Amino acid sequence: MIRINLLPVREARRVAEVRQQGTLLVIAVAAALLVAGAIHIAKLSQISRTRKNMVSAQAELRSLDEVRKEVERFMAEQKEIEGKLAVIAALEKSRSGPVRIMDEIATRIPKRLWLTNLNMQEGVLRLQGMSLDAEIVAAFMTSLAESPSITSVELEETKLEKTDGLKLHTFKMRSAYRYSDAAAIAAGEATDG
Repeated sequence: MIRINLLPVREARRVAEVRQQGTLLVIAVAAALLVAGAIHIAKLSQISRTRKNMVSAQAELRSLDEVRKEVERFMAEQKEIEGKLAVIAALEKSRSGPVRIMDEIATRIPKRLWLTNLNMQEGVLRLQGMSLDAEIVAAFMTSLAESPSITSVELEETKLEKTDGLKLHTFKMRSAYRYSDAAAIAAGEATDG
């Protein structure tokens, strides 16, 4: 019988298999390193793009911040100008308003009625005067009540007094007034004329 030693063949086969597995392992590790390198390069590229976007976004934010500050400055200036215009309008009202109210009263005073005191303060008009009779005072009150700039006409007091040998009715009235209506009336008269 012939004896064949199969151990070296098995040993050679095992070594070939180990070599093949080692080669496959090296190829797998190399492939994994290539994939990891590709992923790493892609992530670095993504990080670089994100940083560039952040830098441009921060630059845009700075420019928008400057625009916001300019808008706030313009709004503050606008508010200041509106305040000044409101003061000018109030001054204009207070400048021409009393004249318009006094003109309104003067055109509504009937004959045989005299005013001795006129006081305008904070929307309240106080009138004092004398008349030959109480009917003239009532007619004056009615006429004032018809005025668009004078409202709430009230008779506070009326007395019969003797002055220089004449019996005269003295009176005190109170009413409210509005400059805006007086100014509107004046503006209407100015455009009609």
